[in-house]
Amino acid sequence: MCTSARLRFAAVGSLGSLEYAKSFINQPRGIAYRASDALLFIADSKNERVVAFTEDNKLAKIISNYGCKNGLAVMNNDQIVMSDELQVLILNKDLRLIRTIACDDIDAGLTNYQGICVDKHDLIYVCDQASRQIKVYDPKSGNIVRFFGNKNLFSSLAYCVSTNEHIYVTDPQGYIEIDQNKKRNCMFFIIYLGSCVHKFTLDGIYDQRFGSAKTADFPEALSSPRGITVFPDTQQLLVADSHNDRLVVFDQNGQFQQLITNGIEYPESLAVNTKGNMFVAMNDRIGIFAREQ
Repeated sequence: MCTSARLRFAAVGSLGSLEYAKSFINQPRGIAYRASDALLFIADSKNERVVAFTEDNKLAKIISNYGCKNGLAVMNNDQIVMSDELQVLILNKDLRLIRTIACDDIDAGLTNYQGICVDKHDLIYVCDQASRQIKVYDPKSGNIVRFFGNKNLFSSLAYCVSTNEHIYVTDPQGYIEIDQNKKRNCMFFIIYLGSCVHKFTLDGIYDQRFGSAKTADFPEALSSPRGITVFPDTQQLLVADSHNDRLVVFDQNGQFQQLITNGIEYPESLAVNTKGNMFVAMNDRIGIFAREQ
């Protein structure tokens, strides 16, 4: 049940369109906001590069050395972390490559890295679609610290976000459950539990799933949720519910708070600045939504 005050937003423009309103980006994937210089970094997937825009739509950076990227995150020291299907790259504040990590399984073809995030200790969490796991890396040593999740839990992994105590992972397809109690004649009954968000402790202990159950306040469950972020002041979660063309706000216990639909069309990924304004990656642009007081 929604118990907190509703957040209100107004669409105020977009990023990614330059002269003559021609789009400069094509199918953006992950986005990440760096507060120190107020830049929004965008994984411009079809153009196989990462670009950075100011909040008033001025192109600030083009990073074209490293190909197509899926996930982006900003560390506490302003370094940029980028993931593609095979590896994770760490760039310093000036966007020079420091190191490449998470290459353990490249030769075996066992990686398909998607979204990425960092926790309060700057440990790096990356969604590995191939193994259906969250892999956690130390950015200084490049060593894997732990991993959690499996193919019985995740059907798919898209993006993740961390709070002080937890990590949340979107599962666009929703996982399936084998009901052992209904087993008959060596056949298993498969129960599809729907698209959802999974919640773990930072140590990888499973807590809960949410977003797939319908309620009176939330009559239409998540359908292919992708991007996820957290508002810095309220600590509420914001989820890009892509197939429903909307954003959904939950509290950190997975309780539905509100829907945001105006100006939203197939949202892919999300970022929030220090004022609580939203950036929403859509097909060929980044929508900007200003927080109203």
